Amino acid sequence: MKHDLVNYTHPDQFGKWLGYQLTHMDKKEMTAEMELLIREDHLSPAGRVHGGVVSSLFDYGFGATVFSTLGPKDFCSTVELKVNYLKPLELGDKLKVTTRVIFRGKRLCVLHGFLYRNDEKNPSAMASATFNIVTAQSK
Repeated sequence: MKHDLVNYTHPDQFGKWLGYQLTHMDKKEMTAEMELLIREDHLSPAGRVHGGVVSSLFDYGFGATVFSTLGPKDFCSTVELKVNYLKPLELGDKLKVTTRVIFRGKRLCVLHGFLYRNDEKNPSAMASATFNIVTAQSK
């Protein structure tokens, strides 16, 4: 994800390993979409997608969406993330997550998102998050 945020220059090695891709961001609408193709190393010992993969994908999506609201020197951090796992996910599933800002205040940003698999109409998971916003101070 290309951006003008000066405090976010460290490479996202975890994201690179996980394999998520930002496919769309709309700063005006404060929405984002991302995708992930499920690999063998995303599976739990039960042979289904590990919940941490899903929560990481949501956290990435929420972060990208919050980034669309930040000034160049602002910071943000996840302070709460809740995921509802509605259906099991399996090897080879193509996941799409859509995220949206519900509320953007001076210090808090609240978001909601849905995860869809293989272009299904009904979500396989949903999540909400709250991010802390630290606005750069002028001198």
